[in-house]
Amino acid sequence: MEKLIFEGEHAWPGILGNAFVVVAFVAAILAAFSFYKATQNNNDSSWLSLGRTAFRVHTFTVWGICLAILYMLFNHYFEYHYIYWHSNSAMEKRYIFAAFWEGQEGSNLLWSFWHTVIGNLLIRWAKQWEAPVMAVVSSVQVFLMSLTLGVYVLDYRLGSNPFTVMLREHPDFMQAPIFKDIHYLSKIDGRGLNPLLQNYWMTIHPPTLFLGFALTVVPFAYAIAGLWKRQYTEWFKPALPWTFFGIAVLGVGILMGGAWAYESLSFGGFWAWDPVENSSLVPWLTLVGAGHLMLIFRNKGTSLSWLYVLTFLSFSLILYSTFLTKSGVLGETSVHAFTDLGMSGQLLVYLLFYILLAFGLLIYHLPYLPKSKAEDEFWSREFWMFLGSLVLLISAFQISITTSIPVFNQVFGPDGLLPIMGKKIAPPVDLKGFYNSWQIPLSIIVALIIGVGQFLKYKKSDVKEVFKKLSLAIGLSAVLSAAITIALSLYNPLFIALLFTSLFAAVANADYYIRILKGKVTNAGASIAHVGFALILVGALISTGKSDIISQNSTGIDISQLGAEYKNNENILLFLNDTVKMRDFNVVYRGKKQEGVNIYYDVDFFKIGDDSKEPDFTLQPIIQTNPRMGNVAEPATKHYLLQDVYTHVTYAELENRDTQSTDQEGYREPEMKELSVGDTIFATNGIVVLNRLVKDINKADFNLKSNDIVVGAEFSVYDFNTKKHTMMPLFIIRDSSYTFPFPAINEDLGLKLSFENVNPETGKISVGLFEKPAKKREFIILKAIVFPFINVLWLGCVLLALGTLLAIYHRTRKQQSKA
Repeated sequence: MEKLIFEGEHAWPGILGNAFVVVAFVAAILAAFSFYKATQNNNDSSWLSLGRTAFRVHTFTVWGICLAILYMLFNHYFEYHYIYWHSNSAMEKRYIFAAFWEGQEGSNLLWSFWHTVIGNLLIRWAKQWEAPVMAVVSSVQVFLMSLTLGVYVLDYRLGSNPFTVMLREHPDFMQAPIFKDIHYLSKIDGRGLNPLLQNYWMTIHPPTLFLGFALTVVPFAYAIAGLWKRQYTEWFKPALPWTFFGIAVLGVGILMGGAWAYESLSFGGFWAWDPVENSSLVPWLTLVGAGHLMLIFRNKGTSLSWLYVLTFLSFSLILYSTFLTKSGVLGETSVHAFTDLGMSGQLLVYLLFYILLAFGLLIYHLPYLPKSKAEDEFWSREFWMFLGSLVLLISAFQISITTSIPVFNQVFGPDGLLPIMGKKIAPPVDLKGFYNSWQIPLSIIVALIIGVGQFLKYKKSDVKEVFKKLSLAIGLSAVLSAAITIALSLYNPLFIALLFTSLFAAVANADYYIRILKGKVTNAGASIAHVGFALILVGALISTGKSDIISQNSTGIDISQLGAEYKNNENILLFLNDTVKMRDFNVVYRGKKQEGVNIYYDVDFFKIGDDSKEPDFTLQPIIQTNPRMGNVAEPATKHYLLQDVYTHVTYAELENRDTQSTDQEGYREPEMKELSVGDTIFATNGIVVLNRLVKDINKADFNLKSNDIVVGAEFSVYDFNTKKHTMMPLFIIRDSSYTFPFPAINEDLGLKLSFENVNPETGKISVGLFEKPAKKREFIILKAIVFPFINVLWLGCVLLALGTLLAIYHRTRKQQSKA
């Protein structure tokens, strides 16, 4: 058979990109080997030079790969599966970068890109540590690039290559008839970007988060180098600024994710304890612990073993989070995990290699690590810092164990690799409540340590002097927490304890900055960061613990019959141009408009008691339409200084059905529904509920034959004036073979129900829903939540990042001045 030559395909970007992949992989191997040989030969200059050259070639080719994919995305080369799957021609150009890293291949390349940037900085700055540190970084690049190779080794595919998988050759598409047409490219468009990711946060959140991920390799590499070169105590000094820079960047990335969830996702808040959220938080907690243990060791020379453990854990947990999110194991428990691309075995090898390398080296060298002769005094700064790091480790462990339930089930469950468990472990029903029951007590301890720790001296402190200095902060925090507790009616003892300790941490560190540091900003990084962390705790506690759902349905129409998600005490029914009271506001739905894929719903809010004819504010919650991937609601929020009013649409009719043609009786084309008894349909003018199937039908009432088999479907219809109507369409079988429906009509509602069929296997019935456009009343269902004092949380985020960066700057300048 003659091979088809397809018109319009662009082969050269794929050929060039694949060549870059191969060269990048080989160059990474050469760099790792060269730096290894340089380390073994006491920084041999020839091996060092070869390693640097190889890593620079690797850098050039990794950047070339990224540019090639971006070029294909910008030019809509849908002949490549990766481009087809993650973009389309209607997508705005500003989301091209989001499309780049939406897929696993792109996110791996983003991670690898940051490693090349970091690696070149280390070549310039690491000095005598360059060879061993770069050997580790280059080896990590070997593994990362292997995830992009897309070659087969003994029937196992090593990685997934975006340049070699053509759409017409992909197993899911190769049999499609369109690929028999040499002009197929002129007839297809891309699948498009996930609606959840079509947001400006997705252009800045993933790069920041992956830079944070990449930075964890630096202290990890320095720690490996310290053991490798038997310089057990020297490595932490050059690693210290990198560690705190990683803490700052990864922390900002996590907080960006929270802000994205709050502003753009209809989760009802900034944190949902989603497994993917957890997998980025856990390594940050251990990295914070490692950073503080470095400070302990610098000042006291203790906790070296624990420093190695937390440093190794931070990078290992990054790898574990990669395994969780990219192996497909979280597919059923997380809203934004990747599906499995067949690389789970490769990811597991990657994870186990570095865990065994790091902890194997540590165990081997453990007898040779210098031991501290002095014991930590209880009232010493190093003891409290160590205690804080230990609490962070416990916090990380608890989150990891719960997040890993799907992994335990796949490995040890009845159908797992080692089926030693009789049944699968069920995740907690109330996930947020379960996490909070653990994390709130741990947060109380951390906040207390943060408040006291700054006033303690290294080695030993005078207890009376410490409490004398803390007395102002204790007293002021007690007054503030009592006032807030009364004002907000906080009754939960844990909430009250967390409020007091968080306020104490914020006030004590602010007091330390003012009285002890005399307001000197250059030395205040730790104090500012601690104030920020404490304010995050306060803001999270108050904004979520006292959040208030104000959208309580008072129309008299029971919308809960639509399903469990439409609770009357959490949602409000708004008809077009009707005024409805919602707590402190009168709310009016003014209509909708569509711009591209977004439908904007205009909702006016009038403050009760304000006689102005102009609304206090107007919100435009969005429904983003995507016929291929499903529609997504995006919230709209009114920001006040002391609270936010957060809204999103939970139900709306998206189609403009008024433009549809009607039959001779004035009914539009029907919607066909499959229903079981108890199911509900949302009509444009009422709520339709299937009550029961009725077999005892008086045939004479409907002029039916005596031998007809008749089944009726009894429906209750609740119109939007709260009136109940009963309708019963019939399904008739005549002469054992001929079937036809006998519809039920309600002229007042402009509604006709037609009982079309019965499925004896499922027990479901098919019903046609006919409606007259003239009877339609446009409406939406809205959810609105007030988050009090949430700006305290955002202020804390800014101060945490700013304080950490200030601390890095101060310590870097201090090291430079000493040098």
